[in-house]
Amino acid sequence: MTDKIEKQLIENISQLLKRSLVADSALAELKTSKQGNFSAIFAKDSGFKCNATTFQPYIEEIADELLLWQKNNEQAVLIALVKKIEQLYKVIGEFESHYKN
Repeated sequence: MTDKIEKQLIENISQLLKRSLVADSALAELKTSKQGNFSAIFAKDSGFKCNATTFQPYIEEIADELLLWQKNNEQAVLIALVKKIEQLYKVIGEFESHYKN
């Protein structure tokens, strides 16, 4: 079961990484045209430790948490990781839908 979960987590993080590269490129374009004026992707109470205006630091954080979970298999780490992955999918999806239109 753990192997199946691990494989799914890696797949999700990989997909998020690819999508975040495109989203971060779009964010850079918006900032260049003075349209991307915000202080962070996620609010301080979102559960993420980092505070950034691009998606990459958040991807790095979940990748680090995956490594932590692989070492200790603690359920609390897994739950927090899955919640963060869900948040990233939601926010990147919303960004993509607004930016493409």
